[in-house]
Amino acid sequence: MRWAQTLAAAALGLSSLTVAAQSEDALLEKVRTGQIGNRADEARQLASFRRLSDADKQSALREARARRDALQAQSGELEKTARNNKLAFERKINELRSEMGPNAALFGLLQQSASDLVGIVRNSPTSLDYPGREAWLAALIARMEKASEIFTIEDLEQLWFMIQQEITAAGQIVSVDGEVITESGDRQTISMTRVGKFNLITTEPSPAYLSWQAENQRASLLKRQPDGGYLDQIAAYNRNSEGVAALGIDPTGGSLLTRLVDAPSLMDRVHQGGLIGYLIIALGIVGVLIAVFKLIGIMIVSSKVAAQRRNVAQPNSGNPLGRMLKVYEDNQDADTETLEMRLGEAILEERPRIDRFVGLIKVISAVAPLMGLMGTVIGMIATFQAITLFGTGDPKTMAGGISQALVTTVLGLTVAIPTVLLHAVVSARATAVINTLKHQTAGLIAERMEARKAA
Repeated sequence: MRWAQTLAAAALGLSSLTVAAQSEDALLEKVRTGQIGNRADEARQLASFRRLSDADKQSALREARARRDALQAQSGELEKTARNNKLAFERKINELRSEMGPNAALFGLLQQSASDLVGIVRNSPTSLDYPGREAWLAALIARMEKASEIFTIEDLEQLWFMIQQEITAAGQIVSVDGEVITESGDRQTISMTRVGKFNLITTEPSPAYLSWQAENQRASLLKRQPDGGYLDQIAAYNRNSEGVAALGIDPTGGSLLTRLVDAPSLMDRVHQGGLIGYLIIALGIVGVLIAVFKLIGIMIVSSKVAAQRRNVAQPNSGNPLGRMLKVYEDNQDADTETLEMRLGEAILEERPRIDRFVGLIKVISAVAPLMGLMGTVIGMIATFQAITLFGTGDPKTMAGGISQALVTTVLGLTVAIPTVLLHAVVSARATAVINTLKHQTAGLIAERMEARKAA
């Protein structure tokens, strides 16, 4: 039995030492060879025992029994000592509880306060001014958790002092030098301004907001600074030596600022639309350029037509009305019906030039929302595929498809609305020019008919 226990202990110890580094086959081989070695040692000892004389065997047996008795006596003494120690420990615990008495609840409350203060100072940028507070509080809490010590007056005073220190520091604006993690991950010691517990700002090398990293107890540069004039306020605030200066702060202590800078920008939204989004934007740019170009062209033509109306006697072929007047002069000898048809033909020739690309603007205004709808369908398909593969446990797996679906819809409407308005304006201008030509044609025909009647 003793050899079996020794073998089991050896196998267990060998397994715990080599299981992380050896393969299962190598571990099995070591166990097998160890068994063979133990059996060989046992065989040698038995053979040596058998070679002894009867007197030597009796002597060896007496020695073994004596060692066994001595070990049993030692084991009994150790068990007695262990029982005595357990009783002494329980007695000391009872004495401690008796000494704490009705103040036990107070000590528990103070221990809870110390635990809460650890989280506060860990997440507070005031730790730049007062390092080492977390370590002292952690050691104090560890001592109290053992239930073998109680607070001393010095501990209570120090805990109260730290609480008051944190409250006071929360209302101070101070400059402090500290290590900052840059955007590239490098560590650099710079001068910062701590605005209470709200924000950390710096002007080295340029105005910027910093965030407090509680996990490594360092400040880090925000990966993206807030938009607007907040950075200019930092520069003006640091230059100001007297009076009052405006400065944007985060009343949540940095969490709101981090969320704001993490929010996607306009270009990030555009990228979320994917290929469909890029095509919609390109289509919108083409539509707007065509509309602006056509609107400018029609305004130029309209001004030329207006100038020609003021000087009908000298037709100019550089505008539609001048060309129509030339047609009128070239057909003075024709009858009224023929002249009217000639002028109508001239107007029909001018209409395609005036209405050129106007229909394309209307097509773009209709196609853009349809492309946005197609992007919406594609995004929803991607969302359902993500749900099929990963389930609904993590919303981030569905965010990409939903973003594409919504962004493409917005882009389609963003392109459609201005192009519809531009088409309406351009079409109205073109129609006004054509109506002017028709009005002048009707006037010329009426003058011709009056002249014929008078003759």
